[in-house]
Amino acid sequence: MKNSIVILITTLIVGGCASTKMEKEYPGLSVTQNEIQSSKWSQLNRFPPRYPEQAAIKSIEGCATVEYVITPQNEVKDITVIASTNKQFSKAAVDVIKNWKWSELPKSILTQPVKTQTRFDFCFDKPNQPCSSITPNYSCPSEDIIYSTGMRVKVGG
Repeated sequence: MKNSIVILITTLIVGGCASTKMEKEYPGLSVTQNEIQSSKWSQLNRFPPRYPEQAAIKSIEGCATVEYVITPQNEVKDITVIASTNKQFSKAAVDVIKNWKWSELPKSILTQPVKTQTRFDFCFDKPNQPCSSITPNYSCPSEDIIYSTGMRVKVGG
């Protein structure tokens, strides 16, 4: 009897974990380069992600490129990090895309889903030289770039 209960619980746990795997809704959709830079998206406030605190403390710069599908209902689906120099940058980039105010856009922007990508560069401005003017020594793909500018943080003494 005890063995039957253990087997049942194990089966439920394994089955439950397997069923929660995120399947892509639009697996065959090709990327439309620079889609989000077109004028139809001008009402979307694409604010930059917060610079991850631990990366700022350690003076780490880097990037993350995120690919995502925008539906005609202005929902964002199939969010995937396709390149990143740091897990913290990946998380910040995904989080900010989810937090852009997609639902506030008019519902008539798209008639079909579109897949696009955005690159997030995490860097520190230098005197008289903003991040956007510096060629980074890291490389994430995408011509659509949003800069998250950090401030160097001194910890302790």
